[in-house]
Amino acid sequence: MNRLLFYSLLLSITLFSCTKAERLSDVKSEFTTIDDSIKIHYKAWNCDKNSNSKHTICFVHGFGCDLYTWEKQFEALRNEPDLQLVFIDLPGYGESSKPHVEYTLGFFAKAVGKVLDDNGIESVTLVGHSLGTPVCRQVFLEGGRNGRLVDIDGVYCFYDGTETDEYVEAVNQFGHAFDGADCGKVIEGFVTSLAGKNTPKEVNDYALSTMPKTPQYVASSTMRNLVERRWWNQNPLNVKTMVICTQNSGLDPDNKAKMQKLYPVLDYTELTDCGHFIHMEQAEMFNSKLKEFTK
Repeated sequence: MNRLLFYSLLLSITLFSCTKAERLSDVKSEFTTIDDSIKIHYKAWNCDKNSNSKHTICFVHGFGCDLYTWEKQFEALRNEPDLQLVFIDLPGYGESSKPHVEYTLGFFAKAVGKVLDDNGIESVTLVGHSLGTPVCRQVFLEGGRNGRLVDIDGVYCFYDGTETDEYVEAVNQFGHAFDGADCGKVIEGFVTSLAGKNTPKEVNDYALSTMPKTPQYVASSTMRNLVERRWWNQNPLNVKTMVICTQNSGLDPDNKAKMQKLYPVLDYTELTDCGHFIHMEQAEMFNSKLKEFTK
């Protein structure tokens, strides 16, 4: 082979291998398996199983969503050399398998744990949005993992012995709201309620293009199991935790005090009129806080 041609080819290969992904869709899809046949889809960026020098941030989406909800986080963090990033489609959502099983917090936590184990990750910052928060919390509560937790407007049920019958009934009604054949329409209404007065159109467009596609049996099982008392023992989680929530989601007046009981090492931010998708709607603010929190 002509030497000049050889070096040109070598240079082309080198430049191609160094090309940086611009969007999450550019990152190679990977799969792992739980319970013998259930495939879990994820994307890993800048990961090195043989390196202990990088810190891992693992992102877990909310109900009805997929890993592409984290596009702005990937854009902000992809060039950070000391960070490795993992984005997961929970089972039942995105490109992961959608089996007819019970979608419990324990089931979701198993999927997250398997992805982390496959990539040799023991210490991790788990970032959960909405449903993703109790999933991440469950990963830590089941033990064997250390790190930090980031809660983005997470879902909570408070069973502490003081709850009223009316509260229990309301929680149960919410858990069964997605049982019927009109589940897609119910989810569309749910999406509308999550928006704040200043929520950008592209955020609502993402939610409306993704969430109503959730299979009815997945949506119903997810919500019914989410509100089960057995997942909400109120045990404190002794990992460094950052909570960013919004009053638009109907927070109790004592929400900060409740969070302090659950997370003794707490960084708490309460927004006033932001919509539910804080990481998308106020991405610059959130990304800045996330970078600082993971230092």
